[in-house]
Amino acid sequence: MTYKIPISVKGVVFEENSVWLRKNQRGEWELPGGKIEEGEQPMETVKREIFEELGFEVEVAKLIHAWIYTVQSSPDEFEGVLVITYLCRLQKKSGSFEIEGESGIAEFAKFKIDEIEKLNMPDFYKKAIELAIEC
Repeated sequence: MTYKIPISVKGVVFEENSVWLRKNQRGEWELPGGKIEEGEQPMETVKREIFEELGFEVEVAKLIHAWIYTVQSSPDEFEGVLVITYLCRLQKKSGSFEIEGESGIAEFAKFKIDEIEKLNMPDFYKKAIELAIEC
């Protein structure tokens, strides 16, 4: 039996010693990004998703983290989702923030690095941010 799970690609985007995050429908903060579309490569996905969500053009710098995360309340992630995270460098702010996304009302915020530990956020995202800081 083959183990099949969705793939989500996220980006760590720093600006002014802070990192950009999105609040999800579960009330958790997470990195911006989303699921791979058919025929798309992971690096294309993260660039597309960050532009769609934040209106930012980014350069994908480095793969920094991968984690399988289970979301019990999700219709397609209850058996796990592979979350691939890249360090992305902000090139240009050319669009606008997404107001309502695929999973409802969108909320984005920039947090100072020392605020991350206190946020309601899965630990693997905190680890990815920590690894990105080290790059």
